[in-house]
Amino acid sequence: MTPTDATLDEVDQAVVRADGCFTIFRKSSGFTRSTFLLQIKEELQKDQAEIIDSADQETALGKERLSMEFQRALGEIEKFSKICAKESWLQPIPGTKTIGKKREIKMLPLGPVAVIGACNFPLAISVVGTDTISALMVGCPVVVKSHPGHPKTCEKLADAVRRAIKITKMPNDCFQLFHGEKNEVTQCLVRHPLISAIAFTGSLAGGSALHGINQERTHPVPFYAEMGSLNPLFALPCLLHSNCKKFAQGFVQAVNLYAGQMCTKPGALFILKSSLTNDFTDALQAATENQIALPMLNAEVHANYEYTCLQLEKEIQLLCSSGNQPSGNNGEIKIFTMDGKRFLKSKHLRAEAFGPSSLLVVAEDENQLLRIAKSLDGSLTASLHSTEEDHLLRQKILPVLESKVGRLLHNGFPPGVVPGKATHHGGPWPSTTDSRFTSIGDHGYQRFLRPLLRQS
Repeated sequence: MTPTDATLDEVDQAVVRADGCFTIFRKSSGFTRSTFLLQIKEELQKDQAEIIDSADQETALGKERLSMEFQRALGEIEKFSKICAKESWLQPIPGTKTIGKKREIKMLPLGPVAVIGACNFPLAISVVGTDTISALMVGCPVVVKSHPGHPKTCEKLADAVRRAIKITKMPNDCFQLFHGEKNEVTQCLVRHPLISAIAFTGSLAGGSALHGINQERTHPVPFYAEMGSLNPLFALPCLLHSNCKKFAQGFVQAVNLYAGQMCTKPGALFILKSSLTNDFTDALQAATENQIALPMLNAEVHANYEYTCLQLEKEIQLLCSSGNQPSGNNGEIKIFTMDGKRFLKSKHLRAEAFGPSSLLVVAEDENQLLRIAKSLDGSLTASLHSTEEDHLLRQKILPVLESKVGRLLHNGFPPGVVPGKATHHGGPWPSTTDSRFTSIGDHGYQRFLRPLLRQS
């Protein structure tokens, strides 16, 4: 049975209940909340097969990918439970005495947090993802709005959390889930005056709209959105000359990873005109034709991808594709191309295509390549491929790219963000609304705290 959408009154009451339990929840010890998180992990493990089956039916991501994602979610829960138990993040930061007065900074949880889950990661960036778990870790009650693309899976995940609440005797309303396909339901949650922070993962259009609603509130709150990202990739001439075939294979594989439905998919490749050899274009075509078109999340996502590609084909050249391969929602791999002058003039062509397509942009010379780099909007990640022979041009491009992204790779391809201490999944607008914070990794909890200076 498909879960029903919440009414606006139900959304309001959920937030009121979350706010009502905030004082009790935030005062629970780190050990107590750590036990709670570990119990969530245990309850999820009990339902693992059922959860993965449900997610596979609703998203077509495949059980192998979903099993890996499930284990990643469990690992994140265990990691945050350990951080929670230590309470090192909660310890006051001592300062020097000023005129004999003691000064220290204490970190405080913000309050009820709204989490709006992602469509492309139904397990790791959803009901029990980093947003939810790190907010619970620091003592913030969480109200989750499920993604309409996998509501049954969201409900199964929420059931595990509810059981953990009951077993560990945590406040009943420290975690709540509701469903809502209509925009009004999400907007009601974002507008609610008792919500203290918002975490969103989704499209640029959706994130921008909700960010605007938050700014219109009487008291705007921190809004952490991870949205669209071009994730530019620059390949310098000596690198391409040395092994263009290997590079082309790696690039196309990155574009088609999980049907291009990754927020770090390389959306544009930039090269010099001197690098546009027959060997390179042949290698790109061969790599594209050899890739298998993979099923996309659902019919709606596939239709949007097809529409985006159709609009691109009206304006720029389709360089190569995987061909029309049978199956309903399979995403055909498509590499489009244009020259650097057109790219600089036509900003509407830079929009992220959520699916297995990318742009090949050919710059006339090094000066134009640098102008292109400086013209780019913010992204989650950028990649630079070069050899030592490219070092002079590399030294010019690196500082520009550093100012544009939250993660910079050298001689690597961007998909595959590994959670850890040295993880930053953020970047300048429009990739996120606040590039200082990460939505993945050990420091994700910092979004839901604020400092308080206590003096004598």
